[in-house]
Amino acid sequence: MKVDKIIASFYLDHALSEDKPLHSRQKIHTATIILLMSLFPQVNASNMVSAGWIEKAILYPGAITLHAKLDTGAKTTSINVPKPAFFEHDDERWVRFTITNKDNRSTTIEKRVIRDAKIKRHFGNQQVRPVVLLDICIGNVRKREEVNLVDRSNLDYQLLVGRNFLKDDLLIDSGSTYILSPDCPD
Repeated sequence: MKVDKIIASFYLDHALSEDKPLHSRQKIHTATIILLMSLFPQVNASNMVSAGWIEKAILYPGAITLHAKLDTGAKTTSINVPKPAFFEHDDERWVRFTITNKDNRSTTIEKRVIRDAKIKRHFGNQQVRPVVLLDICIGNVRKREEVNLVDRSNLDYQLLVGRNFLKDDLLIDSGSTYILSPDCPD
């Protein structure tokens, strides 16, 4: 019998039983809620895939492979775009940028800017960055997420994957790298 069915059965038999005093039923009710709350993280974590803190990722459109740093300390995902070219299309703000990976393969992407994000920097000031929607594949997880564009030329990894992508799917093993291979259908 599954744990959730055992808890439900116990709850129905004891907490809702009219032959028990009210204070006993309230204690059982509270204990059941605490037990259920403590089980949820374990249930969610068991459905998640382990990933290293560095993984290969495929970026769409263009299906270009990048080495990505998976960073649970970052709220949003960032990509290296040193020279964005902004333009108007149908009265909306768009951006054109080129991504070149370590194998010197390039792809040029044009996307509508969906918003500007204010990013808090470690040294205190804020930076405003354009945000676009991109598909990213890590392992067999493919998601369309908001990605902010920033010059990461002086950093080791072109793609920093934040919690907006990681949540609910990837559990980061900080002692490992390259656990997964990108395996998402185009």
